[in-house]
Amino acid sequence: MLESERLLAHEVINAEPNLTEEAQKIFADNHCRVRFIELERLTENEFCQTIVGVEGILAGGEYYTPPVFEAADQLRIVARSGVGVDHVDLKAAAEHAVWVTNTPGATNTSVAEFSIGLMLSLLRHIATLAAQMKTGKFVRTGGRELASLTLGVIGTGGIGKEVTRLARAFGTQVLGYDIHPDLDFAQAHQVEYVSLKQLLQQSDIVTIHCGLDENTRGMIGEAELQLMQPTAYLVNTARPQIVDKGALVNCLKTGKLAGAAIDVWETIPCPADDPLLQLDNVLATSWSAFYTDTAVSNMHRRAAQEIVRVLQGHPPQHPVNKPEIRKS
Repeated sequence: MLESERLLAHEVINAEPNLTEEAQKIFADNHCRVRFIELERLTENEFCQTIVGVEGILAGGEYYTPPVFEAADQLRIVARSGVGVDHVDLKAAAEHAVWVTNTPGATNTSVAEFSIGLMLSLLRHIATLAAQMKTGKFVRTGGRELASLTLGVIGTGGIGKEVTRLARAFGTQVLGYDIHPDLDFAQAHQVEYVSLKQLLQQSDIVTIHCGLDENTRGMIGEAELQLMQPTAYLVNTARPQIVDKGALVNCLKTGKLAGAAIDVWETIPCPADDPLLQLDNVLATSWSAFYTDTAVSNMHRRAAQEIVRVLQGHPPQHPVNKPEIRKS
Protein backbone atom coordinates (compact mmCIF):
# COMPACT_ATOMS: atom_id res chain seq x y z
CA MET A 1 0.00 0.00 0.00
CA LEU A 2 1.40 3.42 -1.02
CA GLU A 3 1.89 6.06 1.67
CA SER A 4 -0.91 8.21 0.20
CA GLU A 5 -3.25 5.21 0.15
CA ARG A 6 -2.26 4.31 3.71
CA LEU A 7 -3.23 7.76 4.93
CA LEU A 8 -6.64 7.43 3.28
CA ALA A 9 -7.26 3.84 4.39
CA HIS A 10 -9.94 2.86 6.88
CA GLU A 11 -8.54 1.30 10.05
CA VAL A 12 -10.12 -2.10 10.68
CA ILE A 13 -9.40 -4.76 13.28
CA ASN A 14 -10.08 -8.40 12.50
CA ALA A 15 -10.52 -10.45 15.68
CA GLU A 16 -11.20 -13.72 13.88
CA PRO A 17 -8.32 -16.12 13.18
CA ASN A 18 -7.78 -17.34 9.62
CA LEU A 19 -9.72 -14.61 7.84
CA THR A 20 -10.69 -15.99 4.44
CA GLU A 21 -8.96 -14.75 1.30
CA GLU A 22 -12.33 -13.61 -0.01
CA ALA A 23 -12.89 -11.37 3.02
CA GLN A 24 -9.33 -10.06 2.81
CA LYS A 25 -9.94 -9.09 -0.82
CA ILE A 26 -13.17 -7.29 0.07
CA PHE A 27 -11.24 -5.16 2.54
CA ALA A 28 -8.28 -4.58 0.19
CA ASP A 29 -10.54 -3.55 -2.71
CA ASN A 30 -12.24 -0.97 -0.50
CA HIS A 31 -9.23 0.79 1.03
CA CYS A 32 -9.35 -0.92 4.42
CA ARG A 33 -6.15 -1.54 6.33
CA VAL A 34 -6.77 -4.64 8.43
CA ARG A 35 -4.87 -5.74 11.52
CA PHE A 36 -5.43 -9.12 13.14
CA ILE A 37 -5.65 -8.79 16.92
CA GLU A 38 -6.96 -11.47 19.26
CA LEU A 39 -9.16 -9.05 21.17
CA GLU A 40 -10.55 -11.87 23.29
CA ARG A 41 -7.15 -12.23 24.96
CA LEU A 42 -6.92 -8.57 26.00
CA THR A 43 -7.93 -7.06 29.30
CA GLU A 44 -10.63 -4.41 29.12
CA ASN A 45 -8.00 -1.70 29.60
CA GLU A 46 -5.83 -3.12 26.81
CA PHE A 47 -8.91 -3.38 24.59
CA CYS A 48 -9.73 0.28 25.24
CA GLN A 49 -6.20 1.33 24.28
CA THR A 50 -6.18 -0.83 21.15
CA ILE A 51 -9.48 0.42 19.79
CA VAL A 52 -8.50 4.11 19.59
CA GLY A 53 -8.59 5.29 15.98
CA VAL A 54 -10.27 2.10 14.71
CA GLU A 55 -13.32 2.52 12.44
CA GLY A 56 -14.53 -1.05 12.08
CA ILE A 57 -14.14 -4.40 13.81
CA LEU A 58 -14.82 -7.86 12.46
CA ALA A 59 -15.68 -9.26 15.87
CA GLY A 60 -15.22 -12.63 17.49
CA GLY A 61 -16.29 -13.68 20.98
CA GLU A 62 -14.75 -10.76 22.90
CA TYR A 63 -16.89 -8.56 25.15
CA TYR A 64 -17.87 -5.03 24.12
CA THR A 65 -18.59 -3.10 27.31
CA PRO A 66 -19.55 0.55 27.86
CA PRO A 67 -15.90 1.53 28.60
CA VAL A 68 -14.84 -0.03 25.29
CA PHE A 69 -17.34 2.10 23.36
CA GLU A 70 -16.35 5.15 25.40
CA ALA A 71 -12.74 4.68 24.30
CA ALA A 72 -13.65 4.01 20.67
CA ASP A 73 -13.28 7.53 19.29
CA GLN A 74 -13.65 6.58 15.62
CA LEU A 75 -15.58 3.31 15.73
CA ARG A 76 -18.55 3.06 13.38
CA ILE A 77 -19.35 -0.65 13.24
CA VAL A 78 -18.86 -3.90 15.15
CA ALA A 79 -19.66 -6.70 12.71
CA ARG A 80 -20.14 -10.07 14.41
CA SER A 81 -19.13 -12.98 12.23
CA GLY A 82 -21.82 -15.13 13.83
CA VAL A 83 -25.41 -14.67 14.95
CA GLY A 84 -25.15 -14.14 18.71
CA VAL A 85 -24.56 -10.60 19.98
CA ASP A 86 -24.88 -11.35 23.70
CA HIS A 87 -21.25 -10.21 24.23
CA VAL A 88 -22.04 -6.73 22.91
CA ASP A 89 -23.67 -4.00 24.97
CA LEU A 90 -26.11 -2.88 22.29
CA LYS A 91 -27.34 0.11 24.28
CA ALA A 92 -23.82 1.44 24.77
CA ALA A 93 -23.06 0.89 21.09
CA ALA A 94 -26.12 2.87 20.04
CA GLU A 95 -25.30 5.69 22.45
CA HIS A 96 -21.88 6.00 20.84
CA ALA A 97 -23.24 5.90 17.28
CA VAL A 98 -21.86 2.44 16.53
CA TRP A 99 -23.70 -0.04 14.35
CA VAL A 100 -23.72 -3.68 15.50
CA THR A 101 -24.44 -6.35 12.90
CA ASN A 102 -24.51 -10.13 12.65
CA THR A 103 -24.65 -12.73 9.89
CA PRO A 104 -28.05 -14.44 10.12
CA GLY A 105 -28.31 -17.73 8.27
CA ALA A 106 -24.57 -18.17 7.76
CA THR A 107 -24.32 -21.14 10.14
CA ASN A 108 -27.80 -22.63 9.84
CA THR A 109 -26.74 -25.75 7.96
CA SER A 110 -23.49 -26.35 9.84
CA VAL A 111 -25.06 -26.11 13.31
CA ALA A 112 -28.13 -28.10 12.31
CA GLU A 113 -26.12 -30.95 10.81
CA PHE A 114 -23.83 -31.06 13.83
CA SER A 115 -26.83 -31.11 16.18
CA ILE A 116 -28.33 -34.07 14.35
CA GLY A 117 -24.94 -35.77 14.50
CA LEU A 118 -24.83 -35.33 18.27
CA MET A 119 -28.29 -36.84 18.58
CA LEU A 120 -27.32 -39.87 16.50
CA SER A 121 -24.14 -40.34 18.52
CA LEU A 122 -26.07 -40.23 21.79
CA LEU A 123 -28.75 -42.62 20.59
CA ARG A 124 -26.34 -45.15 19.03
CA HIS A 125 -23.38 -44.64 21.42
CA ILE A 126 -21.11 -43.95 18.46
CA ALA A 127 -18.36 -42.14 20.36
CA THR A 128 -18.21 -44.88 23.00
CA LEU A 129 -18.16 -47.70 20.46
CA ALA A 130 -15.36 -46.00 18.50
CA ALA A 131 -13.29 -45.48 21.67
CA GLN A 132 -13.80 -49.12 22.73
CA MET A 133 -12.61 -50.39 19.35
CA LYS A 134 -9.37 -48.39 19.74
CA THR A 135 -8.72 -50.22 23.01
CA GLY A 136 -9.36 -53.63 21.51
CA LYS A 137 -12.89 -54.05 22.87
CA PHE A 138 -15.31 -55.39 20.27
CA VAL A 139 -18.59 -54.59 22.02
CA ARG A 140 -22.05 -54.22 20.54
CA THR A 141 -24.30 -51.76 22.36
CA GLY A 142 -27.99 -51.47 21.56
CA GLY A 143 -29.40 -48.08 20.72
CA ARG A 144 -32.52 -46.22 19.68
CA GLU A 145 -33.65 -44.97 16.27
CA LEU A 146 -34.18 -41.26 15.75
CA ALA A 147 -37.05 -42.04 13.41
CA SER A 148 -39.06 -43.59 16.24
CA LEU A 149 -38.67 -40.70 18.68
CA THR A 150 -40.08 -37.26 19.43
CA LEU A 151 -37.73 -34.30 19.11
CA GLY A 152 -38.39 -31.07 20.96
CA VAL A 153 -36.88 -27.98 19.32
CA ILE A 154 -36.55 -24.92 21.57
CA GLY A 155 -36.21 -21.92 19.29
CA THR A 156 -37.41 -22.25 15.71
CA GLY A 157 -35.41 -19.52 14.03
CA GLY A 158 -33.12 -20.32 11.13
CA ILE A 159 -31.12 -23.06 12.87
CA GLY A 160 -34.13 -24.55 14.63
CA LYS A 161 -36.00 -24.74 11.34
CA GLU A 162 -33.08 -26.47 9.62
CA VAL A 163 -32.83 -29.01 12.47
CA THR A 164 -36.55 -29.61 12.08
CA ARG A 165 -36.27 -30.20 8.34
CA LEU A 166 -33.45 -32.70 8.82
CA ALA A 167 -35.24 -34.49 11.66
CA ARG A 168 -38.45 -34.75 9.66
CA ALA A 169 -36.44 -36.37 6.83
CA PHE A 170 -35.61 -39.14 9.33
CA GLY A 171 -39.31 -39.50 10.08
CA THR A 172 -38.99 -38.00 13.56
CA GLN A 173 -41.98 -36.36 15.20
CA VAL A 174 -41.10 -32.76 16.03
CA LEU A 175 -42.49 -30.47 18.71
CA GLY A 176 -41.56 -26.79 18.67
CA TYR A 177 -41.44 -24.01 21.22
CA ASP A 178 -40.90 -20.38 20.27
CA ILE A 179 -42.25 -17.06 21.51
CA HIS A 180 -42.97 -16.26 17.85
CA PRO A 181 -44.27 -19.51 16.35
CA ASP A 182 -44.14 -19.82 12.57
CA LEU A 183 -47.45 -21.50 11.85
CA ASP A 184 -46.91 -21.67 8.09
CA PHE A 185 -43.61 -23.51 8.63
CA ALA A 186 -45.28 -25.80 11.17
CA GLN A 187 -48.00 -26.75 8.72
CA ALA A 188 -45.56 -27.32 5.86
CA HIS A 189 -43.30 -29.57 7.95
CA GLN A 190 -45.83 -31.20 10.27
CA VAL A 191 -44.50 -29.56 13.42
CA GLU A 192 -46.66 -29.08 16.48
CA TYR A 193 -46.05 -25.97 18.56
CA VAL A 194 -46.57 -26.60 22.27
CA SER A 195 -45.74 -24.92 25.56
CA LEU A 196 -42.24 -25.31 26.97
CA LYS A 197 -43.63 -27.54 29.72
CA GLN A 198 -45.33 -29.84 27.22
CA LEU A 199 -42.24 -30.00 25.04
CA LEU A 200 -40.03 -31.03 27.95
CA GLN A 201 -42.51 -33.64 29.15
CA GLN A 202 -43.17 -35.24 25.77
CA SER A 203 -39.78 -35.16 24.01
CA ASP A 204 -37.24 -37.97 23.85
CA ILE A 205 -34.60 -35.44 22.83
CA VAL A 206 -34.64 -31.71 23.58
CA THR A 207 -32.39 -29.53 21.43
CA ILE A 208 -31.79 -25.84 22.14
CA HIS A 209 -31.55 -23.29 19.33
CA CYS A 210 -32.70 -19.99 20.84
CA GLY A 211 -30.56 -16.91 21.36
CA LEU A 212 -29.35 -15.70 24.74
CA ASP A 213 -31.13 -12.73 26.29
CA GLU A 214 -32.76 -11.77 29.58
CA ASN A 215 -35.68 -14.08 28.82
CA THR A 216 -33.67 -17.20 27.95
CA ARG A 217 -30.84 -16.92 30.49
CA GLY A 218 -31.39 -19.83 32.90
CA MET A 219 -34.53 -20.86 31.03
CA ILE A 220 -33.75 -24.55 31.55
CA GLY A 221 -33.28 -24.95 35.28
CA GLU A 222 -33.92 -27.61 37.90
CA ALA A 223 -37.71 -27.44 37.57
CA GLU A 224 -37.61 -27.70 33.79
CA LEU A 225 -35.12 -30.58 33.76
CA GLN A 226 -37.29 -32.47 36.25
CA LEU A 227 -40.09 -32.39 33.67
CA MET A 228 -38.04 -34.42 31.19
CA GLN A 229 -38.28 -38.18 30.91
CA PRO A 230 -35.46 -40.18 32.57
CA THR A 231 -34.75 -41.74 29.16
CA ALA A 232 -34.47 -38.34 27.45
CA TYR A 233 -31.41 -36.49 26.17
CA LEU A 234 -30.58 -32.76 26.15
CA VAL A 235 -28.56 -31.21 23.32
CA ASN A 236 -27.16 -27.68 23.60
CA THR A 237 -25.41 -26.05 20.64
CA ALA A 238 -26.79 -22.57 21.44
CA ARG A 239 -25.43 -20.82 24.55
CA PRO A 240 -24.27 -22.34 27.87
CA GLN A 241 -26.09 -19.77 30.02
CA ILE A 242 -29.50 -20.98 28.81
CA VAL A 243 -29.11 -24.12 30.94
CA ASP A 244 -28.43 -24.17 34.69
CA LYS A 245 -25.22 -26.22 34.72
CA GLY A 246 -25.50 -27.28 38.35
CA ALA A 247 -29.03 -28.55 37.86
CA LEU A 248 -28.02 -30.39 34.68
CA VAL A 249 -25.06 -32.07 36.38
CA ASN A 250 -27.31 -33.16 39.25
CA CYS A 251 -29.92 -34.67 36.91
CA LEU A 252 -27.26 -36.50 34.91
CA LYS A 253 -25.60 -37.87 38.05
CA THR A 254 -28.84 -39.08 39.60
CA GLY A 255 -30.22 -40.72 36.45
CA LYS A 256 -33.06 -38.26 35.97
CA LEU A 257 -31.73 -37.73 32.45
CA ALA A 258 -30.20 -40.36 30.20
CA GLY A 259 -27.53 -38.05 28.87
CA ALA A 260 -26.59 -34.77 27.24
CA ALA A 261 -24.53 -33.44 24.35
CA ILE A 262 -22.87 -30.10 25.06
CA ASP A 263 -20.98 -28.04 22.48
CA VAL A 264 -21.02 -24.63 24.20
CA TRP A 265 -19.08 -23.50 27.28
CA GLU A 266 -18.73 -20.46 29.53
CA THR A 267 -15.04 -20.07 28.65
CA ILE A 268 -12.92 -21.09 25.68
CA PRO A 269 -11.26 -23.43 26.27
CA CYS A 270 -13.35 -24.88 29.05
CA PRO A 271 -11.51 -26.05 32.19
CA ALA A 272 -10.43 -29.67 32.21
CA ASP A 273 -12.16 -30.10 35.57
CA ASP A 274 -15.54 -28.84 34.33
CA PRO A 275 -18.12 -31.06 36.07
CA LEU A 276 -19.82 -31.96 32.80
CA LEU A 277 -16.57 -33.41 31.47
CA GLN A 278 -16.42 -35.82 34.41
CA LEU A 279 -19.66 -37.59 33.46
CA ASP A 280 -19.77 -40.68 31.23
CA ASN A 281 -23.25 -39.79 29.97
CA VAL A 282 -22.13 -36.45 28.55
CA LEU A 283 -20.94 -36.13 24.95
CA ALA A 284 -18.76 -33.01 25.00
CA THR A 285 -17.44 -31.15 21.96
CA SER A 286 -15.38 -27.99 21.60
CA TRP A 287 -17.89 -25.31 20.46
CA SER A 288 -17.50 -26.58 16.90
CA ALA A 289 -21.05 -26.88 15.61
CA PHE A 290 -20.68 -23.80 13.40
CA TYR A 291 -17.19 -24.63 12.18
CA THR A 292 -17.27 -25.70 8.54
CA ASP A 293 -15.46 -24.19 5.57
CA THR A 294 -18.72 -23.02 4.05
CA ALA A 295 -20.07 -21.45 7.23
CA VAL A 296 -16.83 -19.63 8.04
CA SER A 297 -16.63 -18.34 4.47
CA ASN A 298 -20.21 -17.08 4.70
CA MET A 299 -19.62 -15.40 8.06
CA HIS A 300 -16.40 -13.65 7.10
CA ARG A 301 -17.69 -12.48 3.71
CA ARG A 302 -20.91 -11.04 5.11
CA ALA A 303 -19.19 -9.37 8.06
CA ALA A 304 -16.59 -7.78 5.78
CA GLN A 305 -19.31 -6.55 3.43
CA GLU A 306 -21.18 -4.96 6.34
CA ILE A 307 -18.06 -3.12 7.49
CA VAL A 308 -17.34 -1.80 4.01
CA ARG A 309 -20.96 -0.74 3.56
CA VAL A 310 -20.96 1.33 6.76
CA LEU A 311 -17.52 2.86 6.13
CA GLN A 312 -18.79 4.00 2.73
CA GLY A 313 -21.64 5.83 4.41
CA HIS A 314 -24.45 3.33 3.92
CA PRO A 315 -26.57 1.58 6.57
CA PRO A 316 -25.82 -2.13 7.10
CA GLN A 317 -28.08 -4.87 5.81
CA HIS A 318 -28.36 -6.79 9.08
CA PRO A 319 -28.25 -4.35 12.01
CA VAL A 320 -29.22 -5.50 15.48
CA ASN A 321 -29.26 -1.99 16.94
CA LYS A 322 -29.99 1.55 15.81
CA PRO A 323 -27.35 4.17 16.59
CA GLU A 324 -28.80 7.35 18.06
CA ILE A 325 -26.49 9.52 15.97
CA ARG A 326 -24.79 8.11 12.93
CA LYS A 327 -21.22 9.18 12.31
CA SER A 328 -20.44 10.56 8.89
